[in-house]
Amino acid sequence: MTMKAEIKRSLIASLEACLDPYMLENGFLRGKASLIYVRNIRGSTQKIDLSIQIYPKDNLNASAAIYPQMEVLVPEVDMVLDAMIGDNLGLLEGVTGGTSKQPIGVTSEKAHAGRWFVYQSDSVQGLVDEIKVFIKHWTMPFLDGYATPENILATDQRNDGRLLRDRAQMMRVVAAALACDRRDYAQELMEKWLGTLGVRRRYEQVYKYIQKH
Repeated sequence: MTMKAEIKRSLIASLEACLDPYMLENGFLRGKASLIYVRNIRGSTQKIDLSIQIYPKDNLNASAAIYPQMEVLVPEVDMVLDAMIGDNLGLLEGVTGGTSKQPIGVTSEKAHAGRWFVYQSDSVQGLVDEIKVFIKHWTMPFLDGYATPENILATDQRNDGRLLRDRAQMMRVVAAALACDRRDYAQELMEKWLGTLGVRRRYEQVYKYIQKH
């Protein structure tokens, strides 16, 4: 058995014993051999992926790192984003790629890398306990309030630091504004973040889309 397979086996056993009951209470389901939790809430699909990285470069003493990431798919927003960007995927260049997928560590108000290091397979249970505490305290409250186009706008309006922000993510917020029939807010965002002459020229198709919708 490879190192990754052994750690995954230990991780799944620990999820079954510790994390699954809590996640189920909150509507998240996980396939028997999967490391991904999924729930549908208010029309969106939310995922938490407990991915494993073997021999992480940022900790050479560790055998692996558990690096949970979350993602929220909001169909109304994704449809507008696709229509607005089309084949010009260069407009979504950046850390986020225009998606909400990011490490759950960002949901903490405190500095946290969102990575849990495994030194030996029998330490996984303790790490899952820590991950559960983290998700319960930080990530679940965020996800509970981030499921609709209106939630995306509210998150942006309060300048919430629990989401990564780059040009690509701004495109997602613009799409959310249009999904909410807030063309004024979409235009305001573009002018504020992407309004300089050179950048405006690059995003000209987005400006035109906003005017038409």
